[in-house]
Amino acid sequence: MHLDPFYVVQTFLDFFLVRKLYYTEKKYLRSILLVLSLSLNLGLLFYFKYSNFFILNFNSFLGTEFELNNLFLPIGISFYTFQSISYLMDVYRKEIPPAKNFTDYVFYMTFFPHLVAGPIVRAKDFLPQIEKPQIIRLSLYKESLLRIIVGLLKKLFIADYLGKYVEIIHQGPDGFTGGENLLSMYAYSFQIYFDFSGYSDIAIGIALLLGYRLKENFDNPYGARNITSFWRKWHISLSLWLRDYIYIPLGGNRKGVFNTYLFLFITMLVGGLWHGADWRFVFWGMAHGIALILHKGWTHFFPKQSEKWYYKILGIIITFHFVGILWIFFRATSFESAFLSINQIFTATSWIDFQGFWMTRPEVMYLLAFSSIIVFTSQKWKQKIIDKIYLIPTFFWIILIAIALQVILQFKDDVVEPFIYFQF
Repeated sequence: MHLDPFYVVQTFLDFFLVRKLYYTEKKYLRSILLVLSLSLNLGLLFYFKYSNFFILNFNSFLGTEFELNNLFLPIGISFYTFQSISYLMDVYRKEIPPAKNFTDYVFYMTFFPHLVAGPIVRAKDFLPQIEKPQIIRLSLYKESLLRIIVGLLKKLFIADYLGKYVEIIHQGPDGFTGGENLLSMYAYSFQIYFDFSGYSDIAIGIALLLGYRLKENFDNPYGARNITSFWRKWHISLSLWLRDYIYIPLGGNRKGVFNTYLFLFITMLVGGLWHGADWRFVFWGMAHGIALILHKGWTHFFPKQSEKWYYKILGIIITFHFVGILWIFFRATSFESAFLSINQIFTATSWIDFQGFWMTRPEVMYLLAFSSIIVFTSQKWKQKIIDKIYLIPTFFWIILIAIALQVILQFKDDVVEPFIYFQF
């Protein structure tokens, strides 16, 4: 993979700045080095990812005519930058020592399985693994190959096929019924989950083949009973990053109720901007921030939540549909398109829509039903199935893997779509 020259310069400077920061005892010098390193990382991210966004809005509001920059967004720049900042902050807080040598640091920053689309890897989790010999056992090979196969099935067998239907609807949502737009919402909710979790599975699996263990990035998120639980289960590496480097440094829940809510809102606003330089992502982050505030307020006034099964199911249904509605802004090409789709869902949906769709596109309905079973099955039951697979004798296990690969090759689409999170 080609590394942008800016990555090379950034990595080189970061390594030496952070080492100097760690070994100096002068507080003012540590602060200067911290600001320099943060400015370097955030400056490059802002320049490549957000400069045109601000130029466009500046021109729009003030009537100016500043020219847009002709920039090519370096692949995985958001993941790369956040990973670099986590290393910087952990060393600054003296939670970890800096990397022992430059090659270790470069290896950590450019470890290819997760570089382009995550998960975001912490230095304190990865650097110790570099320093000790890697022991690769048969069980590790089994686990890694299974993760890769599962990831490929998620991506090629589910996400890409659902994505074709989603693309059709979003070309003109007002030209389709409310039921078709609603099914598109479900389809994209499943598509982005299987696409991104599939990539995470592949990244974790490849890392395991090399003897390195990356942390999990998903934990059955659509089974969450509330929005707070959802963000503990969805894109876990980003959620923890935002918590540890935005929310807690701002003050967390230590500075009163109002400030806690404000910090939650700011944190999710940053999370929205991280995903893209567009007002749709800003709105998406703000909406999630407001939802987190409302849920936190609800639990404050009603600390005892019912454990009855129908309340749990109701919570899952509400949370899933709230997240799904907001995914429309994530997927749509504009605010207008997003609101057109939502308007169709709420004003033009009838049972006949689903009857007609079942007859014209049964494969999509079957795939949605299959996806629903997977995402709403508890993680405990999924783990039981995985544990049973590991117990299969090696010879039959190899046959099983071969069959899975053949299924992927036979049923995958001729055109493999890029992973959704490559754009971030």
